[in-house]
Amino acid sequence: MLAKLGKCEESKSMLSPLALSFRPEVEQALGDCYFRMYSFDEAILHLRIARELQPNRQEVWIELGRAYASAGRNQDAISTLRAWLAQNPHDPDALYWIGRIYNSMSQKVLDEMIVKNPNHYLVRELEGDQWRLKQDYEKALQAYQAALKVAPDAPGLHFNVGDVYYQMMKLPEASEQLKQELKINPNHPQANFELGDIDIRQGDTDDGIVYLQRALKLDPELAGAHRSLARGLLSQKRYEDAVRELLWLAKADPADYTTHAILASAYRQMGRLEEARKEAEISQKLIQARETGLEHLKTEEQEINDLPSPPTCNPHQ
Repeated sequence: MLAKLGKCEESKSMLSPLALSFRPEVEQALGDCYFRMYSFDEAILHLRIARELQPNRQEVWIELGRAYASAGRNQDAISTLRAWLAQNPHDPDALYWIGRIYNSMSQKVLDEMIVKNPNHYLVRELEGDQWRLKQDYEKALQAYQAALKVAPDAPGLHFNVGDVYYQMMKLPEASEQLKQELKINPNHPQANFELGDIDIRQGDTDDGIVYLQRALKLDPELAGAHRSLARGLLSQKRYEDAVRELLWLAKADPADYTTHAILASAYRQMGRLEEARKEAEISQKLIQARETGLEHLKTEEQEINDLPSPPTCNPHQ
């Protein structure tokens, strides 16, 4: 209660006898207290200890990142949050605070960062992120590779390079980089998924299934991993297991006609012909609905293009 009231020194005295048995909780409580009282250096000191003692506790990583940012140490803040994201790539809180930190950094600060250390890996990584969002994969690759030269062991960088190669369908290059990422961070869901998907595409279904199952254990909502796993299971004629994955996909995205088409094929292989017929009908109806929707869009676009142009304004009138 003293810590929550902002009485950090008093709470420190009271909590000290508990440090032997409850040190992770003590360090986190003190870090939070100093953070609320704007004593950011003290907060960072305690939160770093708490992070070492509780490496899987999300709140500690987030608070440490915020403390760094509040102390004006934006690069340390972003590095901290990105390290957490490398293990938990879909954490909305970490993504939110990284966005907040970037937004709070004025263009002047960014320019100064580039001038002072233009080859800092975070500068290059941010540049790569921007190019990747624009789907300019060649430039993104150049930026990420420049970051890797500076920080070859930074979490997430090998994945970034591997993911760009994966998007470019350069699968051997992608596989090499994704394996490097998993050596640094074996619990990266997306890296496990992409590596498993590459193995499935290249016919190495045994290894591919292992990676995909690991990816889904880390992130059960990875639709791409469910789809790739279904393909691998079908190639091994494990139809019941494949159907389970396909039914998950059909529930997650009922409008995806390809899932129903694959289900129809799986059911036929299993001799379940009536279910195969129903899935084929669903797939065909979804295809027709999609084509009808595209035709409507084309008609609306043509109607807009046929509208008369607005009259121009003559400034001399």
